[in-house]
Amino acid sequence: MVDGVSRPWNGVATLDTNRAKSRFGIAYVRAVCSQAGVGFQETSADEDVLAVDGTVEFEVGPARVQVKCTGQFRLKGGPTATWSIDESWRRRWTRSGVPVYFVLVIVDPDDQISWLQHQDEATLHCAAAFWVRVDTLPAGQNIAVPKAQRLTADTLRAWMEDVEASFDGSRGGGVVA
Repeated sequence: MVDGVSRPWNGVATLDTNRAKSRFGIAYVRAVCSQAGVGFQETSADEDVLAVDGTVEFEVGPARVQVKCTGQFRLKGGPTATWSIDESWRRRWTRSGVPVYFVLVIVDPDDQISWLQHQDEATLHCAAAFWVRVDTLPAGQNIAVPKAQRLTADTLRAWMEDVEASFDGSRGGGVVA
């Protein structure tokens, strides 16, 4: 309500649905990173040449992340969600010296006003995110995101270990045993 007049919530929207989903997906990943106390650096729109939306900033080095947000799947649906990819993405991912993860944020239901529930005790995301490592994805294969791989603060510990393992003494940096 503005000045005593009730208006539809979408009367203030400046983003179309796809852009709103994109922003929501990034915000979701940022929230998980924040919970874990890990930084997330978003890629500038004009600099998205590596087919990643950002990096999770660990002390030892970054992990690259591509984020997609969709309502085409259900949280309680099948055990995997399959996403088709552009071959140019795969080429960029496989050339990365650090791990690249694909994060799929599923909004359920796919109704923008329902993505968040504002309750007295909390504001809840009506969404969940799932992930898969993609820098080792075989050619010609779509991304099969297992719903068993839920993105949580604990996930970031595993990602950090993958980043550490990507370094060895001959490449400089990383952990020396």
